[in-house]
Amino acid sequence: DPVSLATGPVAISTGATAGNISFGQTLYGGQTLGLTSGTGNISFAGIVGATPLGAVTINLANNVTTSAAFSAASVNQATSGTGTTQIGGLLTTTAAAGVTLDAATVDLNAGITSNGAPVVLNASTLVDLASGQTITTTAAANSGLISGLIDINVSGTGTVNLVGDLVTTGATHATLTGSAGGAVTIDTANNTIAVANITTSGGAAAAALQTGGAAGTIGINTGTDNVITLNASTLTAAGGTGATQGAGATISFGDPVSLATGPVAISTGATA
Repeated sequence: DPVSLATGPVAISTGATAGNISFGQTLYGGQTLGLTSGTGNISFAGIVGATPLGAVTINLANNVTTSAAFSAASVNQATSGTGTTQIGGLLTTTAAAGVTLDAATVDLNAGITSNGAPVVLNASTLVDLASGQTITTTAAANSGLISGLIDINVSGTGTVNLVGDLVTTGATHATLTGSAGGAVTIDTANNTIAVANITTSGGAAAAALQTGGAAGTIGINTGTDNVITLNASTLTAAGGTGATQGAGATISFGDPVSLATGPVAISTGATA
């Protein structure tokens, strides 16, 4: 049945060993939520956060699965999950802590929108982002805030396969300087990386005499000379438009690069 987090922080635990936590319908309410299922699984079958939750902390779990839209102040998988964390509906956060997912496999079948906060994805086997899905960290227009970084780290011999897009474009501003774009870093310890489109450009400044925001850097490294594959990719780290264009940023590849499918375009814009 539907669950409401009505008053005060909520903590649910099955302990350190097997024991699942399952929400079969909707979950809502503006309270913090801490979940611990040990070697068991955590699943959300319905919409989470029609009234957005507070900060959600997953302390320990095997598999974590969402099946529909999920809205909260922040989501933090504080201890590395032993199985797969699978996101099945758009994950939206609003607080500065943003999103941290940490599991053997991070499987994104839906996008993430963090509203200016960082998105950190840690895994040991695979991080993947499905076609047509986007991780977006752009801050609110006129906020003056730098957009959130995206940091993807895969240890061991795990891989990264991003068919969807990464967007950390800076926030636009109607009267002042455009905001800076967030940095994107993608690292494996000893295996391949495949990416589609990445945009870290600075935000536009609309007012006369104002400067566009600076772009965020893009860095992709496989650690040990494994291949970085660009699949019909457009990578852009250009300064934001304005009376003076903002500064472009460095796009770097630390290992061999393969242009696998379709045209590839890489740009840091017209400014240094």
